[in-house]
Amino acid sequence: MREFSGIPAAPGYAVGPVRQFRRAQVRIQRRSIGPDEVAGERDRFEAAVAHARRELTELRDKLARELGHDEAAILDSQLLMLEDELVWDATLSRIRTQLVNAEAAFAKAIADIVLQFNGLQEQSLRERIADLRDLEDRVQRAFLNETAVAEPPWTEAAVVAARDLVPSETAALDRDLVLGFVTDEGGSTSHVAILARSLGIPAVCGLGGVASQLPAGTTVAVDGNVGRLIAEPDPETRDRLLTLKQQQITVSRKLDYLRDLPAETPDGRRVRMATNIELPVELDEALARGAEGVGLLRTEYLYFQHRDIPSEEDQVKLYTRVVQRLAGRPVVFRTLDVGGDKVSDYLGAKREYNPFLGWRGIRFSLSNLGLFKTQIRAVYRAGAAGPAHLMFPMITGVEELRAALAICEEARAELQREGRPYAADMPVGIMVETPSAAAVADLLARECAFMSIGSNDLIQYTLAMDRGNRRVSYLYRPLHPAILRAIRHVVDAGHAAGIWVGLCGEMGSETRLAEVLLGLGLDEISMHSAALPKIKQVIRWTAFSEARRVVDTLLELATADETDAWLAAYVAERKRSREPGETAS
Repeated sequence: MREFSGIPAAPGYAVGPVRQFRRAQVRIQRRSIGPDEVAGERDRFEAAVAHARRELTELRDKLARELGHDEAAILDSQLLMLEDELVWDATLSRIRTQLVNAEAAFAKAIADIVLQFNGLQEQSLRERIADLRDLEDRVQRAFLNETAVAEPPWTEAAVVAARDLVPSETAALDRDLVLGFVTDEGGSTSHVAILARSLGIPAVCGLGGVASQLPAGTTVAVDGNVGRLIAEPDPETRDRLLTLKQQQITVSRKLDYLRDLPAETPDGRRVRMATNIELPVELDEALARGAEGVGLLRTEYLYFQHRDIPSEEDQVKLYTRVVQRLAGRPVVFRTLDVGGDKVSDYLGAKREYNPFLGWRGIRFSLSNLGLFKTQIRAVYRAGAAGPAHLMFPMITGVEELRAALAICEEARAELQREGRPYAADMPVGIMVETPSAAAVADLLARECAFMSIGSNDLIQYTLAMDRGNRRVSYLYRPLHPAILRAIRHVVDAGHAAGIWVGLCGEMGSETRLAEVLLGLGLDEISMHSAALPKIKQVIRWTAFSEARRVVDTLLELATADETDAWLAAYVAERKRSREPGETAS
């Protein structure tokens, strides 16, 4: 039995034989042409693109029938790439100036774009390289009049293993024959991860060469919750994973009734259950799980899926669709958080020696006022379609908040003069993710409409550790006394000022912490949508007074080891005391 760790991309469990998915490589032949052949090569390129467009459109329609239009929209990025002037101009220019055949010119145009993407630290943008490679393969096969994706012939349900899977390959698979996905590349924002979550199929990505080397037929166990792959599991491990899979199905069915019920404690404390999303395609799953709104919409993807700065109209269209899809539920738009691990040269952010302490978040936005105001205007305009909130990341003090609010005032005045519909009274808040913001939360709370705690960065900055550094990852402790005290202080400061306080970090998705977050007095918890039913169930089980006692006890303990141990014992006792069959995990 061998265990491998990857990136948890889609929750769930699977046990079964491996089926390798390998795409036959298309060999590109570079051929010199004469000046009189340029027009013919241009026509061949246009015909190949038209063929690829028809294939993609048919596949998108198939996905729309099976999963819905939002999921099908995941292929729209490739259709847009087919029309991208950068791709067309670069290809046609090489045909004309270098006198090479269309296949070679197109391959070089794609290679140049991939090289630019590879130089970026933003994971979600680098994962779009798979889209480019898929698109290149499809067009090159069109030159040869071949089918881009052939469904592998197998009749037994299996765990699909591959170096990487692109949307068209994932969409073409027979869902009834796929137990899980394991890939060497990709991450939680890759298209295979998004589609796997929509399909309800567990997935582990980022296995670094392990997945594609598994011999076909090898029995594997997949734990998509923690990102673990086990090759040739022993009988005990196999049975445990199969039991967890069945329990997950049972619990999911049992918790379906919670979808339209409030997260309200037996003694009347109500907590709003929201979800964190990056792509509009994730909205349907969130609403199906009972999300009462979006507590964090990361707007970076819109920027990174373009290779230039998206216009105000581009942003208005996307944001408005999100607002309308939520049908009256609130959505919190976080302004661009470029910098740190999210770098894009065309936005003007450069790599830095210590990016997490550098030019990122609100610092970057306030140094790029034109870009910042354009986004703010777009959110205000989208707010005319329904309840929308605006939130600033990486605030460290009142000066930054006031500067950002001044831009909001300018944007509102401009929209008013132009006669455009906009949400004049849209709530504007901040993320509390720096120790300085937590320390002066009482001052910040007087000048904003809400505060949302970004626990991932708050833990990282407060405990002086890089959560991406394996040598210090053991220091990432959500129950560290400093973190609990900081959250309690922020919540108390917000309530004293009469505003609501939420949390939108990974802490919100941990079932074991649900009672702690309830007891800390949060008004909203925003999480991955898959975790929502379990967190809601725990809140509905737990009296607010009991949760307050839990937090009071934890705040008396001196170390993270002590708080972890005490809470583990408390949760175990709570589970034992419940009626048979009642479980949140």
